[in-house]
Amino acid sequence: MRRVAILVSGFALCLGADLGWSVGPVAAHSVRSRPLSEPPMQFFLVRSAEPGCEPQCPEWIAAQGKIEGSSVARFKRVLRQIGDRKLPVLIDSNGGRVNEAFAIGRLARAKGLDVVVSRTDFTACATADAACHHRLRVENVRLGLPKAELSKCASSCAFILAAGRRRLVGPMAYVGVHQVRSFYIYPRVVWTHRVTATNKQPVSERRVIEKVVETRTPQRTYDEIGRYFAEMGIGEGLMPLILATPGDRLHWLTPEELKATGLATDRLDGEQLLARAAVPLPAPQPDAGQVAGSEQPLSGGGDSEVRDSEAGASGVSDLGIRD
Repeated sequence: MRRVAILVSGFALCLGADLGWSVGPVAAHSVRSRPLSEPPMQFFLVRSAEPGCEPQCPEWIAAQGKIEGSSVARFKRVLRQIGDRKLPVLIDSNGGRVNEAFAIGRLARAKGLDVVVSRTDFTACATADAACHHRLRVENVRLGLPKAELSKCASSCAFILAAGRRRLVGPMAYVGVHQVRSFYIYPRVVWTHRVTATNKQPVSERRVIEKVVETRTPQRTYDEIGRYFAEMGIGEGLMPLILATPGDRLHWLTPEELKATGLATDRLDGEQLLARAAVPLPAPQPDAGQVAGSEQPLSGGGDSEVRDSEAGASGVSDLGIRD
């Protein structure tokens, strides 16, 4: 028997008109969860498929799906692939295993990576694009486009977002939190045997879950989450929002809450961030009072501030487990 703490929710993001809800800040608050399955989280190095961006197409790490036992190894593999480069992580997830989310978050923080709530839509290489096929086959680089609208980072996904050097949540992306649910899991082992004329030899085994019983989540679980947030520099105001939201519901953070808790440092999405990265630097032009060939400073805007969003969300998402 093993007890695990599980962040359980489902995720559904619908237009307010579809549900008959008002579209506005109130729609981003707590809503009841309903189960929704999600494939295991995959990590890919992605190069922008935006037409005309070559040879300066931006690249990023796409992280999509349910955080599970193999997710940490997959993230380490893509980190080795990028070497010393500091590429943003574009994440879209219903959540998953809590310990694995902590581990991925700490790896991202140690690497100094930005985390952005945006999904990636993958595209196929054109038949005649030899360079694209080479990157996919030899360098394992996928082709894709960032898509911000209705992207989400729910439940234990918020732990990975919290670890970003910068934490970017655009106006059409959503971050949800709730309490942890704990369960006793009763497994049994099923053996596969090779039978001969004289004996029977075990060949393999697999664990089958016979029964899952919900139990009370111990305080030490929340203490550990609080220490993790403190380690990542997240404000104390986030834990009350988690504790106030039952495990079968999700609290979608408002722009004000994202800013106040520090869970979002910039009101930017993946499309906006990568569009900036893809803009080629213009050749410096001498002005009337400057000698040709001398350098000029480049102007640039400051970080965007978290502002009100008119988008509404209805909620549900994830399966997350603490060992």
